Amino acid sequence: MKTSFAVSFLCFALSAGTFPAHAETSKTLTDEQLGQMAERYFEQHPDKLGRIMATWLSEHPEFLVTASQNLQQKQEMEQRQVMQSLAWKERATLLDPATPSVGPKDAKVALVMFFDYQCIYCSKINPVLEQVIKANPKVRFVFKDFPIFASRWPVSGYAAAVGETIWQQKGAQAYLAYHNAVFSTGKNEGALTAQDVNQAADKWLSAQQRKTVDKAQPAIQANMDLGQRLQIAGTPAFIIMPQNAGDAQAVTVIPGSTTQDILQKAISQAEKG
Repeated sequence: MKTSFAVSFLCFALSAGTFPAHAETSKTLTDEQLGQMAERYFEQHPDKLGRIMATWLSEHPEFLVTASQNLQQKQEMEQRQVMQSLAWKERATLLDPATPSVGPKDAKVALVMFFDYQCIYCSKINPVLEQVIKANPKVRFVFKDFPIFASRWPVSGYAAAVGETIWQQKGAQAYLAYHNAVFSTGKNEGALTAQDVNQAADKWLSAQQRKTVDKAQPAIQANMDLGQRLQIAGTPAFIIMPQNAGDAQAVTVIPGSTTQDILQKAISQAEKG
């Protein structure tokens, strides 16, 4: 008990009369000596520790808040490190050339996004991503359809299948135009309809061609399986990584919405990797 918490806690115990014989002496002791005094006392009187601790915490709730925040930050950091390692392990699948993408195929850096067309946060981040794409013509942007809401809102899966079909039949620019058109409807969380999807796809797929979108299901299922292996639990999720050289330390995993600045910093880090 040599931390500032221990010293503060001991001072509280002294003021409460736990160590009345040492109350005056404690004023001249160092933090380390105070900590040692506390350790010895509570080893001899373990029954008093819980009661004093409960009283102290009730009068210092900010300690619980700080402890909770520190624990959460530590857990998030550990989780990101795990996901970072997993992403590097799955690099070949993440960067599969068969996946919808825009930008140079041989780019030094790739930004991979897992998304769902019914996800409100994906919708909100899309204009940001458009700006990042414009600002980074040398980066490859990879789009992993990840329709996690399809069981609740089937249009989620339909929109993903239409997008994959446009990519397979019409290429990158058609896919990106469709992708942005769906998000520009501003409809999500169940509001997006099949009609909205069809209108976004009209320029690229005929009604007859849209009947074949089920052929895209294997690609979508592969994304779902990949996301599970990467421990991606929601959308959006971003992985920014070198395409060739580098190592796992150059990978940035962002499990959630973000900002243009953070994405740009992650791209710069991957470029150095």
